Amino acid sequence: MPYVNFSPSYHTSSEKFTSPSILSKIIKYNTKQFPSTFFSNLIVTGIILSIPVDLLYTWYQNRCNEYLLNETMEKGTRPQIDIFTEEFVLRPDVVNSLKKIFKPNKYHSYYYVICGEHGTGKTTLTKIASKEVGQGVIYINIPKKFDTLEDFGVAFEKAINFTFKEHIAFSKRILKKSNQEKWEKAFNTFKRISEIYKEKHGKPPVIIYDNISQLIPKYSDIIDYLQDNAKDNADDGNFISVFVCNENSVPRRMEMRSAWSRAKKPVIEIGDLNEKESMKYLINKRKIKQEEAKKLYELVGGRIVELKEVADDFISGQSFEVIKDSKLIKVEKRFKAAKLLQNQSNYEIGKCLIKVLLDSKEINTNVFRKYSKDDKYSEILEANVFTYHPSRNTVTFQSKLIEYYIRENANIFIS
Repeated sequence: MPYVNFSPSYHTSSEKFTSPSILSKIIKYNTKQFPSTFFSNLIVTGIILSIPVDLLYTWYQNRCNEYLLNETMEKGTRPQIDIFTEEFVLRPDVVNSLKKIFKPNKYHSYYYVICGEHGTGKTTLTKIASKEVGQGVIYINIPKKFDTLEDFGVAFEKAINFTFKEHIAFSKRILKKSNQEKWEKAFNTFKRISEIYKEKHGKPPVIIYDNISQLIPKYSDIIDYLQDNAKDNADDGNFISVFVCNENSVPRRMEMRSAWSRAKKPVIEIGDLNEKESMKYLINKRKIKQEEAKKLYELVGGRIVELKEVADDFISGQSFEVIKDSKLIKVEKRFKAAKLLQNQSNYEIGKCLIKVLLDSKEINTNVFRKYSKDDKYSEILEANVFTYHPSRNTVTFQSKLIEYYIRENANIFIS
């Protein structure tokens, strides 16, 4: 049997083309390959011919998306306010102050931080103000069960009525794959549309990030990114950012960065209802007698979420003593988390701080650091026993309920 090799160094050209075995193999090979080669070429040809249509469709879809976003910018997000009348306490002074922020002029060059403890009503008041202003105000509520960056992107998408399943032509997708997160695509598109809005209306739009504290600590770098962009775009006047957050971790982080230079000072703080507002709520809206209403107020103070809870419990038939015991058990868990109870590492530090605050109600952060030391400062603040007020650079008890617990346990913390 002859040795078969296509190399000319081993066979002459006549041998190569007259050999029956070689010829039969060539015919057999081409017969097998014809169907797959034909259909492969057909598919490739189809793709090449469809690219112009693909690009045209992609251009159309992206223009439709931008039209939807422009429409949303014109109308504003106008968030839904899900609250019953009996749960709501009208605070016109706060709402009017927020509305002024959401109506910037052409030369506005700051971004804003709005702070308030959980349960003060800052989200509801922010929603009311943004809805009343409407045009040019985009409101994004970061989900409370924030697990992934996808959730942030979905929240952004929902707020601006925009589909961020980015329409990229197939011809481009086979060449390049984007590693950009959904929220970044949303944000970059918002920036581009903001310039169009400003040119049309002569003033920048406003973007509100509510519950921005949800990004701490896992996605703290996103807060830094948004803060840097807030500063840059305030400088350029393209749009105004508003960060709504709790009073501890986010403001303290922002203050340490150079971008803080463009934050409007003092920081806006939304606090508790005063005694008159609280009593009016308990007596007029919840129909609780004055004597019992006074006891409930003395327990939890003007924190609206706490007032609502104790009012619900009282109306359902629970006695004041049962309500009080339930609340104080929850507070004790906070003290335990802060390691402020007897035989815990921060007990002695806590006693000193408590005595000072009972006398003065409010202390400068430098005084707080003096007692707590730098290594304990954040640990104690994050446990929600004390709270930081960025507008005044001071520390107080986190709520009236905390102070009530301390006085109920005077033998532990005061004597």
